[in-house]
Amino acid sequence: MKKILLIAPPFYRLLGSHYNGLHLGIAYIAAVLQQNGHNALVYNADYLDTAEYLNQKQLFDNYQSYKDIMSNPADPLWEVEIRGRIAEFNPDFIGIAMMTANYKAAKIIAGIARSINKNVKVVVGGAHPTLDPADTIAEKEFDYVIRGEGEFAFLELVENKSVASIKGLSFKKNGQPVHNEDRPFLQDLDILPYPSRDSFLNDTKFVDVGHLVTGRGCPARCAYCGSPALWHGTVRLRSVENVMGELELLKKKYRTSNIHFADDTFTLKKARAKEICQQIIDRSLNIKWLCDTRADCLDKELIELMKKAGCIRLKIGVESGSNRVLKAMRKGETKEKIRQGVQWIKEVGVPFTAYFMTGFPTETNEDLKETIDFARELDADYNSLSVLAPYYGTQVWKDLEESGKIIDREHWEYFYHQSQEMLINGDLDPALIKEFWALNDTQAGEKKRV
Repeated sequence: MKKILLIAPPFYRLLGSHYNGLHLGIAYIAAVLQQNGHNALVYNADYLDTAEYLNQKQLFDNYQSYKDIMSNPADPLWEVEIRGRIAEFNPDFIGIAMMTANYKAAKIIAGIARSINKNVKVVVGGAHPTLDPADTIAEKEFDYVIRGEGEFAFLELVENKSVASIKGLSFKKNGQPVHNEDRPFLQDLDILPYPSRDSFLNDTKFVDVGHLVTGRGCPARCAYCGSPALWHGTVRLRSVENVMGELELLKKKYRTSNIHFADDTFTLKKARAKEICQQIIDRSLNIKWLCDTRADCLDKELIELMKKAGCIRLKIGVESGSNRVLKAMRKGETKEKIRQGVQWIKEVGVPFTAYFMTGFPTETNEDLKETIDFARELDADYNSLSVLAPYYGTQVWKDLEESGKIIDREHWEYFYHQSQEMLINGDLDPALIKEFWALNDTQAGEKKRV
């Protein structure tokens, strides 16, 4: 039996907020490791004992605090809390979930772990290592990179299978990087155990265990998103019965009625979404839930059924109020489709969040004005605002590289949606950007995720 500590690095805490939701990637890995007899715990270093969250403008304004903590490895967050947690458990393996923005945080954590136990093995996985394995495995702090879905690759690594035979694994041999062949996507997601929800190393009073996914992947080709490179347009769905089993477990064992369906697009298959809603009703689950989706993956009948099944919020990706920009970002939607979807949502009476983004490379001041006007027209209950972050592997990244644009690869920690460094479109009027952020000046942060 091996001891494995799976870590979600701090991110929102560096911005004065936090994230108490379930990190599903490492929670699934923990469940598979536990199922096979290993002692695996999850440590959410982004957790705080509160249910209050900041809004996007507040996160944007706290950028200097973020930079200060990220650039100071001696900060108490790193040297007291995180060092103490790792030393307390003293694992054989450290697994770190890595987004682009917490690349540097992962390196700091790996260094701390190595200073506690020089023999600990450090494994990183997630979106950024999957899309940029060569540069990631070149870092001295990391022993292994797991590309793609990590459950069984991590298990094979822990159980001493020959590293040369583990699909989806990158490692160093004689100081040189080795990238094994890709691991095929899991075709039957029902073979996975439900994600581990009771194996936390951190405090748990405000842990939101009600996150789950009913499928993996997304067919959309949005230029700003890493999903096309991560999932190659594929979508795999759990059976409705398997999903209902997890919902019933959440009600009975964890006594939670607050659910967040974390699929990229929960209503991608409308007939299946209706089936899940009908099952929630037929089984009298009496839950409250929210989901992310697209306006063009809705109809009025579906929204009515969702409301009847307990949906209390829809989160809709709008991004821009300019049809020209929507086309350029390969969103696959128009303002007219979005307007129709929002009209149905309002007619049925379900609160909704609208996602908006500025800073797209070809966006003009007129385009941004259209976005601001469209946001006011839609009048969402909450506007989730972002600046474009050209993540590695996205079409935006590729286009910028091909055009000769120099992108700072030394500071991956700047790559997130409320970063002041990500305003790469220098042609936009700062006054308009300020007006854009003001769209949620009067809106409190989403105090609860449900």
